[in-house]
Amino acid sequence: MNVNTYRNAFSSALTLTLVLFGAPVTFAQSPSLFVSFTDANDGTPVTDITADEVVIEVDGVHGETLNLEPIDWPVRVTIFVDNGVASVPALADMREGVTLFLEEMPPDVEVAIGTIGGRPQFQARHTTDRAELADAIGTIAPDMEGAAMFVDALYEEAERMHEDEEGQYFPIVVMVATNGPEGSSRVRERPFREMMERLFANSATVHTKMWAIISAGGIAQGGDQGQLGQSIGEATGGTFEALTSSNGFRTLLPALAQDIARKHRLVSSQYRVTFAPPEEASDQPAIRVLTTRSGVNMTPTMNGNIP
Repeated sequence: MNVNTYRNAFSSALTLTLVLFGAPVTFAQSPSLFVSFTDANDGTPVTDITADEVVIEVDGVHGETLNLEPIDWPVRVTIFVDNGVASVPALADMREGVTLFLEEMPPDVEVAIGTIGGRPQFQARHTTDRAELADAIGTIAPDMEGAAMFVDALYEEAERMHEDEEGQYFPIVVMVATNGPEGSSRVRERPFREMMERLFANSATVHTKMWAIISAGGIAQGGDQGQLGQSIGEATGGTFEALTSSNGFRTLLPALAQDIARKHRLVSSQYRVTFAPPEEASDQPAIRVLTTRSGVNMTPTMNGNIP
């Protein structure tokens, strides 16, 4: 492919989508990145882009686009519900919030539902069967003797991701939580670091919606899962929201599902662009994705995990 042919075409129809100033980069022989193309008017995925419409520019120099490969990596959602001893006043709102969440999920998205009171356990493994998931929600009952295992649930889910060598999806973990007593055993530095490394390696995103139980003196009760949920959410590109009323689960969870559904549409209809960079590139290259297709927005990422 003759890169020089792009120069005149781009003079009349250039779309600048991304400039990356990252850590020092060592280019592979044929590096790649991911791009989602959407209609600029209605946001629907554009799935008929061709390689001659896309070029990667590195430090102001056009590379050669070698391949444009369609990628269908969906999201896969794991929901953990805190049914520990502090959850009793909120559990009805939690169950209803999760039900409304499922109503907003595209039917092809696999969802699992687990609880974390006493110990993490699944009521339903990952499935698209909405009836099975509805039945699982109905089985969620409070564990009147068990503290929540917030960190342990995340650790075990990260371990499952690590062991799933064939999975081609973007994991999303939703923690439907309270700030009641936290009883996890894996809060020491080494297992916590291992958990975070596995979440990062699998491009996992963690969202926490937490009912903050407030004492009569206005002090938040419970363990450290509020601070942990906020930190983990920020680190993985997820979210953390504290609820002053458990009724908020009924509005925040379906709103989160709508955002996840948008992400699912994008990550399951994107392209991996393989390109040949210019011979000389800086240690911290500025990378731009350009297209000659008009009326198209692009969302480029290095790993395909669109926020």
